[in-house]
Amino acid sequence: MAYKSEFLGTEDVKKLLVKLSVPAIIGMLIMALYNIVDGFFIGRWVGTAAFTGIALIFPFQMMIMAFGVTFGIGGSSLLSRKLGEGNLDLARKAGGNAISSVLILSVLITIVGVVFMVPILNLLGTSADIFPYAKDYYEIILYGTIFNSYLVAANNLVRAEGMAKVAMFAMVVPAIINIILDPILIIVFNMGIKGAAIATVLSQIIGVIYILKHQFGKNTSIKYAMNDFLINLKILKETVFIGASEFAKLIISSILLILGNNLLGIYGGDIAIAIYGVIMRIAMLLLMPVLGIVQGFQPIVGYNYGKGQLNRVSESIKLALVGTSGLCLLGFILVMIFPEKFIQIFITDPEVISQGVFATRIFFMFSFLIGAQMTIGGLYQSLGKAKPAFIISCARQTLFLMPALIILPLFFGLNGIWFSFPIGDLLGFTLASGIIFKDRKSLNLSF
Repeated sequence: MAYKSEFLGTEDVKKLLVKLSVPAIIGMLIMALYNIVDGFFIGRWVGTAAFTGIALIFPFQMMIMAFGVTFGIGGSSLLSRKLGEGNLDLARKAGGNAISSVLILSVLITIVGVVFMVPILNLLGTSADIFPYAKDYYEIILYGTIFNSYLVAANNLVRAEGMAKVAMFAMVVPAIINIILDPILIIVFNMGIKGAAIATVLSQIIGVIYILKHQFGKNTSIKYAMNDFLINLKILKETVFIGASEFAKLIISSILLILGNNLLGIYGGDIAIAIYGVIMRIAMLLLMPVLGIVQGFQPIVGYNYGKGQLNRVSESIKLALVGTSGLCLLGFILVMIFPEKFIQIFITDPEVISQGVFATRIFFMFSFLIGAQMTIGGLYQSLGKAKPAFIISCARQTLFLMPALIILPLFFGLNGIWFSFPIGDLLGFTLASGIIFKDRKSLNLSF
C-alpha cells in the first residue's frame, strides 16, 4: 500500500528540505508574531509598564507551550518513523495519543492556573506597579491554554505527515487575525493589554479550527478512528520520552526567564526587565526561522531512518547545518550592527534603548553557534534517541546558564546577568558538537 508520505523517502533531499522548511520557517515566523505584535502595540501605545507586564507573563506562556510541543515533537517523531516502516496503525495511535494527552493536560493547567493565580504572578516577579497589567494579560491567556497547546501539538503532527503547507497556514491564518485584531482592540477600542490577550486567544481558536479541518479531512495519510485516542501507556511512554528533551528545554527556559526577571528586578529594576523582554522578542524573531529548518528536516530524518536510507539522513543533516548556521550568522551580524533599531521596534523609551544596546550586543555575542546546536538536538529527537536529545536540550540551561546567572551577578551585578547568556551558548555548542562527533560512527552517519 502506498502512503501519501512516501515522497519523504524518494524526492531529492535538497528540494525536499526546502519544500518542508520554507513553510515551516514562515509558520514559525508567524508564530513569533503572536508575542512580537503584542509587544509592539503594547510597548508603543500602552507603555513600558504594560510591556513589562507581558514580558513577565511570557515564561508562563512558554510553560503552556511546553506541553503542546512535548506531545507534538514526541508524537510526530513516532508517527513519521512508523509511516516510514509502513505501520499505519501505530502511526495513527501515536497521533491520537498525542492529541488526547495534550487536551487533558490543557484542562488541568487551566484549573491550576486559576486556583493559584496570585502566587504564580508573584513568582513570575511582578512588582506592585506591574501587577495589574500582568494579571489582566495572564487571566485571558490562561483561558486560551487548550487552543494554544492543541495548535502547537497538531502542527507538529501534520508536518510529520509531510503536510508542511497545512502546518504553515495553521500559523499564518491566526497570526494575520492577531495582527488585525491587535490595533483594533488595543487602540481603537482602548482595551489595552486585555485587548492584546483577547486578540491572541481568538486567533488561536481560528488556527485550531483550520488545522482540525485538515487533520481530519480527506487528504491526510492518517485516518483516525475513535480507539486511536484511547491512551496507550506504551505509546504514551515513548512519546513523552522523546518529547521530554523539548519539554525540559522549554520548562527550564521558563524557569530561567523567571529567575532572570527576578534577578533583573533586584539588580536593574523594571527597566532591566523590560530590556530582557525586548531581547527575548528579538531572539524569537531571529531563531524562529532556524527552528523552521530544524522542523523541516526532522520528518526527512525520521522517515528515512525508519526506512534504513541512511545516506539521505546524512545529506539532510549536512544541508540543515548549513542552513541553520547561515541564518544564525546573518542574525548575529544584524544585531551587532543595528541593536537600537531592533529595540525600537518595541520600545521608544530613551532610557530602555540606551541601556538596551549594550545588553543586546552582549546577549547575542555567540548567537551564531545556536543553529548547529538546535540542529543536532533536532536530529536526536527525530532518531528517537531521547537521552542525547535531552542532554543537548537541557545542558545549556542547567549546566551552564543557570549557575552563571546565580554566580556572576554576585561579582559583576547587572552585567553579570547579561554575560551569562553568551557563556551558555558557547558551552552548549561545545557539548552538542562533542556528542554528535562521538556518535557519528555508531549511528552509521557520514557528515
